[in-house]
Amino acid sequence: MLRNCTKHTLCLLFAGVLLFSSCAAGDKTPESTSAESVGTETVLEEAELSRENTPDNLPADLKFNGETVVFHVRGDDGCIKEFQTEELTGEIINDARYHRNIAVSDRLNVHLDVAIGDGWEKYNNTVSAIRASIQAADGSYDVIAGWSARIPGLSLEGLFLDAQTIPYLDLEMPWWNQSCRTELKIGNRLFFVTGDLTQTIIESMYVYTFNQKVADNLGIEDPYTVVNEGRWTLDYVRKQTADLGTDRNGDGKMDKYDSWGLATYQVNGMDNYMQGARVSMMGRDADDVPVLDVDMDRMTSLVEKVYALCFENPGCYVEEGGNYDITYAVFKADRALYTTMMMSQVRTELADMESDFGILPYPKLDETQSAYGTRVQDGLTIFAVPIDCQKVEITGAVMEAMAAENYRKVTPAVYDVAMKTKYSRDPASAAMIDLIQQSVLINFESIYNESIGSPWFVMRDLMGKKSRDFTSYWASHVNKIERELGKAVEQIRAIDQ
Repeated sequence: MLRNCTKHTLCLLFAGVLLFSSCAAGDKTPESTSAESVGTETVLEEAELSRENTPDNLPADLKFNGETVVFHVRGDDGCIKEFQTEELTGEIINDARYHRNIAVSDRLNVHLDVAIGDGWEKYNNTVSAIRASIQAADGSYDVIAGWSARIPGLSLEGLFLDAQTIPYLDLEMPWWNQSCRTELKIGNRLFFVTGDLTQTIIESMYVYTFNQKVADNLGIEDPYTVVNEGRWTLDYVRKQTADLGTDRNGDGKMDKYDSWGLATYQVNGMDNYMQGARVSMMGRDADDVPVLDVDMDRMTSLVEKVYALCFENPGCYVEEGGNYDITYAVFKADRALYTTMMMSQVRTELADMESDFGILPYPKLDETQSAYGTRVQDGLTIFAVPIDCQKVEITGAVMEAMAAENYRKVTPAVYDVAMKTKYSRDPASAAMIDLIQQSVLINFESIYNESIGSPWFVMRDLMGKKSRDFTSYWASHVNKIERELGKAVEQIRAIDQ
C-alpha cells in the first residue's frame, strides 16, 4: 500500500531550485516576474515562481471521501519504488516519494494503492492480464503505469480513455511532456501521457560520457564548448577518435584490452542515433493520423555516418551483442575517451569511477541541425486510464496532483541532488544534463514501434549486421511497416464506429 505511513514534515531538499522544465523543449514554464517589481516584492515573486512553488490548477477544496485509486505498475524494482514507498529510509529520493504520497493523500482525501505486474521479461503476460481485466469491466485498475515498449498496443484496441478528456488533467502544465502530448496523438485522441509522474523519463535518457583524465592527457578540445557551439556531430566524433585506437598490450590485435576513442555497443547503443539526428519517419494526414513519410536522404545520411563512425573508424570499439559491461569497464579503466549509456547507468556504473567524467548529448547528424535530440530508452513509463475506470474524475485529480508534486519535490531530488551533485563531477556537466533533458524527443514511431512493424529498429538491425545499405533494408521492410501501420490506423478509426 502507498499510504501505510504516518505523516512527517518534509524537510528542505536543497536550496536554489533551478527553473528548468522537466519536459521536452517547448514546454510551458512559469511566467517571468514583472520588470517593474523591485526589492522585497521581487524576491517574493521569484520565490513563488520557483519549481518548488509552481501552483497547479486543482481546486483548493477538492476532496474524495477516502476513495482508493489503484496504480498498476511494472514489476521491475525501480518501477515499483516509484509509487510504493512504505517508510522513510533517509535516502533522499525514497523520502521525497514518501512525502509526495502523504501530500497527495491528505490533500485529496484519497488512499493510494499499487497493483504489481510482471517485470519486463514477462511483461507480455501482464499485457494480457490488463486486457482481460478491462474487457471484463471489473474496474480493478485506475491508472496503468505501463512499459512503453509493450503497452501501446492496448490503446489500438480501444481500451484506454482519451487523456484529453480526463477531468483535472492539465496537459499544458510543465510536469507533462509536450513532445509526448503532440507526437502520440492519433487523430484527435491521446491515449498516453508522461513526464514528471515518472523518473524513468530522466533515468532512461541516453547520453555520451567522456573520461576527463583521458581528455586531459590527449589535450583535446573542451567537449562542452564543442556541444555549446553546435559542432558536436557524428563527423566530429569520428574524426576526433580516428587516431585514438592503440594496441595497449602489444599483442598485435585490437580488442577490449586496448585503448580507444569511443567504446560502444550494439542494440540500444545504436537506436539512440535516430533521436540524436532528430529524424522522422511519420507525417500526418488531414485527420492528424500518422502516415509513413520517411526522409530517405536524411536516413541514408544517418546510416552512412553511424556506420563510418563505428566500423570504418580505427578508433572505435563496438562490443557485439549489446554487452555494455565490457565497454563500461574499458571506459572506467581510462582506456576510452567516450562511451555511451543511460543516465541511470551513469549513476550505477560510474559512481565508483576514480577518474572524473563528463556527460554529453548524442551527436547531431551535422551542423545544419538546429537542436540536439535525446532518446529515452523504451524502459520509459507511460500512463493511461482504462475505459472501465469507475473513478475517472478522482483518477485525473490524483494523476495531476502526483505529477505536480513530483515536479516540485521528487524530480529535483533525482535530478539536481542525485544526478547533478552526487554523480556528475562538475557544474558544466550538470548544465549538460539540463540541455540533454530539454532535448528529449518522444515520437509516435518510437513509442508505437512494436505495433507498426518496428521501423524504429533500423539502426540496431543495420549496425548489428554491419551494413550501411539502408535503401535495400528499407525496400525489404517498408511493405510490412505500411501494412502494420495501416492495421493500427484502422483499429483506431474503428473505435468511433
